[in-house]
Amino acid sequence: MAEMMNLLGIIGSPRKMGNCELMVKEIAAAVPGTPKLSMVRLVEKDIRPCKACYRCLTGDCPHPDDFTGVLRAIMEADAVIVAAPAYLRGTHSCIQRFLDRGLQAYRHVDALYGKPAVAVATAGVEDGEGSALLGVENFIRQLGLSLKGRAVVRATFPGDAIVFEEGRTTARRLAAALVSTDDYAPEGLSCPECKGTYFEFRKMGAIYCLSCGGAGTFSADGGKIGLVIGPPAHSWRKKEDMASHRKWLIGRREEFLRRRDRLKDAVKPYLGGEFI
Repeated sequence: MAEMMNLLGIIGSPRKMGNCELMVKEIAAAVPGTPKLSMVRLVEKDIRPCKACYRCLTGDCPHPDDFTGVLRAIMEADAVIVAAPAYLRGTHSCIQRFLDRGLQAYRHVDALYGKPAVAVATAGVEDGEGSALLGVENFIRQLGLSLKGRAVVRATFPGDAIVFEEGRTTARRLAAALVSTDDYAPEGLSCPECKGTYFEFRKMGAIYCLSCGGAGTFSADGGKIGLVIGPPAHSWRKKEDMASHRKWLIGRREEFLRRRDRLKDAVKPYLGGEFI
């Protein structure tokens, strides 16, 4: 008998039985076999703001909250489904608040790297998702998981995601992607470094990938757009990249500790001020 697949659904929405939760359940139901689905409502977890102390690179985070438990659930899952709604053309803040603490993932690369995951953003109006899907994708990528598929689901009222065939079809597609051995291949133009599809155009002919940080040039010839993008200075795309980046960050923290007293003297004139 085949071993049961353990799925983890990460719900980045405050609405119970909302479209994000429904899509997580619909995707899980479409996964072949009889997978076991466990879910996390991020908004119900005590995830405190990062203190920027960098202690998590070499030891435990000083916050005694729910972050470690959620990270452990991700590590123990066989595959992950992440869904969040668009709020004012961005992803829900609980997704980023968790990711703000994501440096701890560098201590668990073996348990996280390459784990299959799919991304869903829900939006109530046409073209209303803004950067929401990018935020969900970034959550997956920066933890070292392997993005296997993604989708924006148009859903205005709770239940729209599964009432309409578009949402159900999307769920089946993402379920298939989650268990596929094929590499992720987005439709249309994508970054040759990371396969991301989000870019910033800088000056004439210059382009920057928002997914990986790679920079390069673009050109148009005969109606076809060509991209030449080099690897970013600090990459998270490969397992060895995450290890080397952690080492670099530890070195930067050590450099800060060596310079701390001098930096404190430099900022003394800026102490105080009126805060609301």
